[in-house]
Amino acid sequence: MHNIASRVAAMSLAVGFLSCTRGPSLDTRTFELQYLEAEAAAQLIQPYVYFERPNGSGMVGMSGNLLTVRETEDNLDKIARVLQQYDRAAPMVQLHFQIIEANGAAQTDSAIADLESALRRLFRFRGYRLLAQAMLGGLEGSDIQQQAAGGGQTFGIRAHIRDIRGMGDSSTVRIEVGVWDSQEGPLLQTTVTVRTGQTVVLGSSQSGPRNETLILAVRAELVNP
Repeated sequence: MHNIASRVAAMSLAVGFLSCTRGPSLDTRTFELQYLEAEAAAQLIQPYVYFERPNGSGMVGMSGNLLTVRETEDNLDKIARVLQQYDRAAPMVQLHFQIIEANGAAQTDSAIADLESALRRLFRFRGYRLLAQAMLGGLEGSDIQQQAAGGGQTFGIRAHIRDIRGMGDSSTVRIEVGVWDSQEGPLLQTTVTVRTGQTVVLGSSQSGPRNETLILAVRAELVNP
C-alpha cells in the first residue's frame, strides 16, 4: 500500500511538472485595420501581449493594414474589443460660436435664451442680444476660420483644434480660439477645453463705434462619421 501511494504521488508531481513546462495554450488571430496604423495598433494592444512569458511567449506581426497576434484566446478576445473601440474614423468637431452684445435692453433675445441665466451670473449688464454667429467644423489638428457679420460689424473667427479626448458625451475638445474685428483688429485670443454638448463663455471685449461689450460663447459637438 505504501508503494502504491508513493507511485501516485510521483505521478502527480510528474503531471504537474509537465503542465508547468508545457505553457499556456496559444492561438493566432489576424485583425484587419480600417483606420488605425498597424504600428499604433500594436502599441495599443501591448498590455495584452506577453512577449517574455516562459514556454509560450506572445507575438505581434504587421503587414500593411493587417495585425497578426499570437496569444491566449482570452487575451485575443480582449485585443479584439480594444481594436473595435479605437479602430474608427476620426470624429469631426463642430464648433458653434456666438458673439453677444451686452447692452441696456431689458428684454431677452430668444436666440440666446438658453444662455441668459449663465450670462447674468457672470456679468451685470441689463440685457444681451445675439450679434453674430458662425459654425465651424474640422478634425483634430486642423485650423479653421470663418467670417461672421452683425450689428454693422464683420468679425473673423479662427479655431485650431488641438486634441480630442474621450468618447461620446464624456469627450472634451481643446481648442485655440481667436476673434478679431475687421476694422479694429484682435478682440480675444485664448485656449480652452470644452466638454462636448456644453456651451462655454470664453470672455468679453470692447469693440464697435459705441465701444460696446462683446461676449464670445462656444459650443462643441462631435460628429461621428
